[in-house]
Amino acid sequence: MKKRYLPLRIILGGVSLAHISIGITGVIPVIPLDIAIRFYGASLTVTPQIEHITQMFGAYMLTVGLLAAFAVRDPVKNMFVIYGVSFLLFVRVIQRLFYAGQAFEVFAISPAWYWVQTVFFLAIAVSLILFRPKVSKSNNA
Repeated sequence: MKKRYLPLRIILGGVSLAHISIGITGVIPVIPLDIAIRFYGASLTVTPQIEHITQMFGAYMLTVGLLAAFAVRDPVKNMFVIYGVSFLLFVRVIQRLFYAGQAFEVFAISPAWYWVQTVFFLAIAVSLILFRPKVSKSNNA
């Protein structure tokens, strides 16, 4: 791997690995949903409706993970992925701010773990923007 953009590639690699891992738990029915539930620290009763929603969620997670993998390989050519993942994480942080009470109540998520994850997601989003390749003026001409 080239050393250029190494911090960005490490972050994108983590994003890719996490999204692919969690996405697979939703897409492949053999893998227990408990893995994803444990990651989020949620208490959840799995019903057919939850399984269906999780399958859709898994497809999106898997796709984001694969897109991030392309960006690891060539961040300059895949800037749209960097911006897209950052935007997604910013939206998720905003949602987590507004719906924290609901998450605590409905899913019995530990507030400490919830806020640690929220700060972590925000840090990833900000880091992706800060470490993104800079567009040089000579490339725009």
